[in-house]
Amino acid sequence: MQNTKPVDKILLSRRAALRRLTAAAAAALGAMARVKPARGASRPSAAAIAVRVLLDERRGSIRPALYGHFTEHIGGVIYDGIWVGPQSKIPNLDGIRLALVEHVRRLGPVAVRWPGGCFADRYHWRDGIGPRERRPRRFGRWRDDTEPNHFGTHEFVRFCRLCGVEPYFAANVGTGSPEEFQQWVEYANAPPGSTSLAEERASNGDREPFKVRAWGVGNESWGCGGKFTPEDYCAEYRRFTEWVPGYGVPLYLIAAGPSGNDLGWTRRFFARWADGARAPIHGWAPHYYCGTTGHALEFSTDQWYEMLHKANHMEKLIADQWAALGEFDRERRIKLVIDEWGAWHPAGTEINKAHLFEQMGCLRDALAAALTLDTFNRHAEKIDMANVAQLVNNLHSLFLADGEKFVPTPTFHVFEMYRPHQGAEAVRLEIDDPGVAFKAGGREEKIFRLAGSASVSQKKLTLTLVHAHASEPAEVSLQLRGAGAAAAAAARTVLAHPSLNAHNTFENPQEVVPRTGPLDQRGAELRIVLPAASVNRLDISL
Repeated sequence: MQNTKPVDKILLSRRAALRRLTAAAAAALGAMARVKPARGASRPSAAAIAVRVLLDERRGSIRPALYGHFTEHIGGVIYDGIWVGPQSKIPNLDGIRLALVEHVRRLGPVAVRWPGGCFADRYHWRDGIGPRERRPRRFGRWRDDTEPNHFGTHEFVRFCRLCGVEPYFAANVGTGSPEEFQQWVEYANAPPGSTSLAEERASNGDREPFKVRAWGVGNESWGCGGKFTPEDYCAEYRRFTEWVPGYGVPLYLIAAGPSGNDLGWTRRFFARWADGARAPIHGWAPHYYCGTTGHALEFSTDQWYEMLHKANHMEKLIADQWAALGEFDRERRIKLVIDEWGAWHPAGTEINKAHLFEQMGCLRDALAAALTLDTFNRHAEKIDMANVAQLVNNLHSLFLADGEKFVPTPTFHVFEMYRPHQGAEAVRLEIDDPGVAFKAGGREEKIFRLAGSASVSQKKLTLTLVHAHASEPAEVSLQLRGAGAAAAAAARTVLAHPSLNAHNTFENPQEVVPRTGPLDQRGAELRIVLPAASVNRLDISL
């Protein structure tokens, strides 16, 4: 694995670098930096950023599925990532990489999407059942690679059960048929012995049904999923969902949304959907990749901000798509499902050249992930599920694996830090944010300096804050307002590093990891100092 050192383009200047190293040293000596207010002070100083948690203003439950993942048959995601085979010397459980299972278990009962992606719309599920040695080998979807079909329906469900996560299947609309889709649902969910497909499932090792609830009807149907127009895809969606028995499982059917914030695709699809033959839709799935700003590990300070600025477009996408849905679904039965999102950097940092679209994840990617999760939390009433692309060895991955080697990326630590939000009630957060100026494309731009989200479960408040400034710490005045506002005890977890492109490698797996310690303050107003370029979580007892 590469262990790329920070490049000159990342260093702000000698003076700025010195400030960063000084701040880092202070954090190392007292990672949970605390600033006590002056006696009698009731308001933040002019230099402090005011953060108000409005405990009485609830925004909806934060479903664990908002913290979901995506696994596609591409590059090293399935083979060498999840699946190593039962005969492998790599520690495994029935062929599934043990280290991956152990780490995914730490992320909570999230949802995992499979088998694609673009791969889903050329995947025929029967290729992946039965004895592995008899399964057909096919051309893959990517680079004419070969798909051995060793990892199929049973293996994926086994992976989900080992990890304690919910399976989310993506069905083939591009090259499949409604009958094929309906039979896959029957194979997965029919009660024991009730049908021939249920008996076939039992003969392949699983007598009990899989009880798969979430089903995507196609993927990116505007592109690799069939290059449909919105109207044509709506007609296909109707055909595929006209008769899909749940076999006692309340199915959650997801329609393929637009690329990014394409409101034209959304409105055209739903105009046809609402013309009198409304098919059942529970989730609408736009995809948004914030892309890159040059390179995964080599970037300027302006590019640091530009990347976070692009990730922050998720806020507008959710607001705009939700408004468009409301034009056709006044009762708000259809929710958003952001089942592909993340950064997408150019090639050059792969740990294995066979791992297509693999990229090294650094501190910048961790902040982009934290910012996005905070956005989902703030809109918890609008979103039912989200899936970062992808889980391992591809794009915005939580893990990198190559043979026996395995390492969590900084993004994994963000997802684990944010786990206490799962199942809690989102509450409104107000931040008097001064912003940070930067340049992109020769233009002056401005990005938030501080963003975040808050949630409450019983008498526990979880507050997560992304501090975007690349070189300077920030003093924050945290004010708790509403029922139970007095803080009895608090702890703080921080993910930060002196180098903006810091990343974990097989040789240095602990280069970027969170640190936790007490926050020795009480009352309805707390003063804290956030390190530069950091992700922060406060756990507060009310």
